[in-house]
Amino acid sequence: MNNIIKLKEINPLTVGAPPRSKLAIDLNKNIYIVKNIKSRIIMKDGMKIVDIAKSIQAQKSTKKYLATTAPVCSKTKKYLEENQIKTVSNYIIS
Repeated sequence: MNNIIKLKEINPLTVGAPPRSKLAIDLNKNIYIVKNIKSRIIMKDGMKIVDIAKSIQAQKSTKKYLATTAPVCSKTKKYLEENQIKTVSNYIIS
């Protein structure tokens, strides 16, 4: 079993993301886009996530992750990986 990733919530405006997005950061300064929804993450959500990641990339050049406990559609997961966004589900936000 993987170790739990400890995240700290940050203000999205500090990294150039839209103000309504929920972001967190880990100890290595990697940025996590947090999506806590009950339904599956589909391609429409994936495109929004990539847009957020691109706006963050313009400000900071760090690794970006999607932190979610919801299932991710296989095509969406592939699309996110093609855009250098990895998906994690073992996290805690403090």
